Amino acid sequence: MNSKALASVLNYRIVIILIETILIYFLYDKYKIDIKIDFTIISIAIVFPLVFSITSAYQRRQEAITLFSEFRNKIIDLTNIFYAVDEVNKKDYVSLFNKLVGVQTDLNNYLINTSSDNDFGLIREKRKEVLLIIDSHKKLFNEREKDSLIRVKNELFLSAEQIRGIKIHGTPISLRKYCLIFIYFSPFLYNSQLIVTSSGTGFQLESIVSLMFSLVVSFVLMALYNVQDYIENPFDQKGLDDLNIEAMKVNDWESLYAGEDN
Repeated sequence: MNSKALASVLNYRIVIILIETILIYFLYDKYKIDIKIDFTIISIAIVFPLVFSITSAYQRRQEAITLFSEFRNKIIDLTNIFYAVDEVNKKDYVSLFNKLVGVQTDLNNYLINTSSDNDFGLIREKRKEVLLIIDSHKKLFNEREKDSLIRVKNELFLSAEQIRGIKIHGTPISLRKYCLIFIYFSPFLYNSQLIVTSSGTGFQLESIVSLMFSLVVSFVLMALYNVQDYIENPFDQKGLDDLNIEAMKVNDWESLYAGEDN
């Protein structure tokens, strides 16, 4: 877990920005370039948009957790309501339960895999199949039971559609690209003010401290961008903070007839 956490921050972008920072530092030092720029420009141009982007991605993750939990509970609710209707037999209940678990499997595969969006059509097709199962038993339901079944069924697939919406609509791409470009540009803004003026010869301790501070700034900015990039897609199971889909899904043992022969 520790190595994975480290890998989530350290990548090729970190290497590029650190090398760039060192090169620009010595370039400014060699040619005595001194550009007076207020450090607050970094806050306005980089930090604020970056924090906004991270917050937006985190909110999407939290909304995805809520919607996935609702989707899970609606599967249980729908099968429980169906089971509670008089004259519904074991075979019919198991058929509906397995169909809904199949919908869940299709949704999980769609979320985890970076496959074609057409795969979501499988879920929409199964929506019709679930409706047909319910409709085939409509003579057994009173009006209240019919309303409850249709309502919960609609809410279940609405949750699936909303989860899909989170997957295909991320935080604004233009904002993320803007942040990345400005992070790469940032060493040009602050390095000139970190160059130490010294009458001595050689590489002084002050210069080392100045360079280290410059590297830390670059590292922090790019590390924050990497964090945002990893939580951007809360479903792909690549980041440490992705949804634990395996733990949240409905399992076969939750069926009322779990462990019995069908």
